[in-house]
Amino acid sequence: MRTWNLGAVALALGLLLAACGATPHPSPTPRVSTTPLPSPSPSQSPTPQSSPTTASETSCATSQLRVTLGNGQGAAGSVIYSLQFQNTGQSACTLFGNPGVSLVASQSGPQLGAAATFVNHSQAATVNLAPGATASAALQIVDAGNFPESSCDETPAAGLLVYPPGQTASLFVAQGGLRACRDSGAQLLQVGPVTG
Repeated sequence: MRTWNLGAVALALGLLLAACGATPHPSPTPRVSTTPLPSPSPSQSPTPQSSPTTASETSCATSQLRVTLGNGQGAAGSVIYSLQFQNTGQSACTLFGNPGVSLVASQSGPQLGAAATFVNHSQAATVNLAPGATASAALQIVDAGNFPESSCDETPAAGLLVYPPGQTASLFVAQGGLRACRDSGAQLLQVGPVTG
C-alpha cells in the first residue's frame, strides 16, 4: 500500500480551493483525524459536530440541500473533487465543519471501505449560505488500485453517501466510474471542512 504524500495532499487541496474561488488558508500539512468517522449506513450516521451558530442562524438541514460532485483533479495516486452543497431552501442557513462521506454500492448501501477521515478540521469556519448559494468541501478519493487485493477486494461504487455537517440524514450522490474496496478497513477517503 502506498503511503500518502501529505505535502502533495495539502498542495492539491489548496489548488482545489483556489479553483473553486475560495481563498485557501496557509496550512503546513493536513491533519488527519486519528479516529475515523463512524460507518454511515441508513441506521447509523456520523456524530453531528457542534457549530458556533447564534440564535439568528439556522444550520442547513439535509432536506434543504442539494449535493453534487464537481470535476476531479488527479493528485499523487488519488483524485480530489469539490463536494458542493447548494441551499435549495427559501431561507439562509449555515454550514460548519466536515461532512460525513462514504462510498456505497447502491443508493441503499452497503458501504464500501471506511468512511472518510477529516482533514483540516481546525480550519472549519461557519459558512452562511443564502438561498441558491453554494459552498464546497474538498474530497480526496485514493485509487483503489493502490491497495493490495488482500486488503481491498476492489469493486465498483455507485456513488457517495453524504451527511452534511451536523446532520444525521444523508443524501446519495450518484457518480459513475468510482472504484472502491469491499474491505471495511480500506481508507480511500479524506474530506476537508465546508468553505464558502
